[in-house]
Amino acid sequence: MRTKSSKAKKCPVCGSAMKRNGRTRAGTQRWMCVACSLTGVMRQQDAERGRQLDAFLGWLLGRASQSSCDAHGDARALRKRTAWCWNIRPEIPPCTVKHHTVMADGTYMSHGWCLITAVDGESGEVLGSQWCPHESKAAYVALFSRIPSPDVLVTDGLRGAETACNAVWPSTRIQRCLVHVQRNTRADLTSKPRLEAGRELKKLSDRLTKVHDAEQAAKWGEALNAWHLRWRDFIDERTLAKDDPDNPKASKQEWWWTHQEVRRCYRRLEKLFREGKLFAFLEPSLTAAGPVARTTNRLEGGVNSPLKHVLLDHHGLPEEHMRRACEWVCYMKSGSPDPKSLIRPEHWKPLRRAARPDDSGDDGSPQYGTGVDWNEFHTHTEWNQTD
Repeated sequence: MRTKSSKAKKCPVCGSAMKRNGRTRAGTQRWMCVACSLTGVMRQQDAERGRQLDAFLGWLLGRASQSSCDAHGDARALRKRTAWCWNIRPEIPPCTVKHHTVMADGTYMSHGWCLITAVDGESGEVLGSQWCPHESKAAYVALFSRIPSPDVLVTDGLRGAETACNAVWPSTRIQRCLVHVQRNTRADLTSKPRLEAGRELKKLSDRLTKVHDAEQAAKWGEALNAWHLRWRDFIDERTLAKDDPDNPKASKQEWWWTHQEVRRCYRRLEKLFREGKLFAFLEPSLTAAGPVARTTNRLEGGVNSPLKHVLLDHHGLPEEHMRRACEWVCYMKSGSPDPKSLIRPEHWKPLRRAARPDDSGDDGSPQYGTGVDWNEFHTHTEWNQTD
């Protein structure tokens, strides 16, 4: 008993559906396109293209050599059979399900471009990605607009991400990644601060990742306030330009903060604590719907690190292929990746040869050919013999 195929056949020319059209003498099913009336025996092209795509992704996303990914161990044959796979651009469909927490961060590649990705804060599922020159507000707005508003956004603290969150998701709370806060502190004070005030402030920053409950968070805030009471006059000291004329700042401003790095570090910690962005992961109103991460480690290790590795493992790829490889990494980490469903006839079907310049269409549109007038190279010239 014959059963209908679970997957509809499509015309390799126009892409329309095909219906059964009898059988050949050998008993092979014949098909006919309902749009262009093309008839023929459908080969197992879909299955073959799917196997080629599997081999392509096995090489691209893994660390195996091309010869080991080919059934016959021929690397050149694999490259030839899977060259059409570079034409597929995997795109993650817009997210329609609300997520409790979302992590967003950008990673910079070579050639001066950046890929921003957003993942679920608990599962690490990639929700969307966005190419951009740098992590600007516009880039984050383009990404956030495709994702429903979450309860909490975990970010590294770049102004573009937080500004876009306030514009697109006004009701979403922000949890600043505590590891990035500690990195900012080291950037201001160095790993071994010279001043006593800097050493005490760095110890407070190092304690951020050791806070696990509301009581410890309150004690940390009290310690930060006590530091300010002790060193308030110290960080308010100013240096006049006339007192230090050799300083490069003297030609641009009349005065500056004497201990600017220590002051900037304290004001950052104080502002984050006051706005509730340091310990939002401890608030009962937010944790009632699920846990809230305090770092972006899941995004850094789950997406950004594989993006770096796929380019390192396949160094030397053209820029367009590098981008396509990164898009495949994000797509395969999305909710329900189905690479074979992305295959279209235009991906592997060769383009038709363009018509000659003198062949115009019925609509009057110009037809482009090779752009070479061969008569110019074969013009007959008479030979005149001189006496």
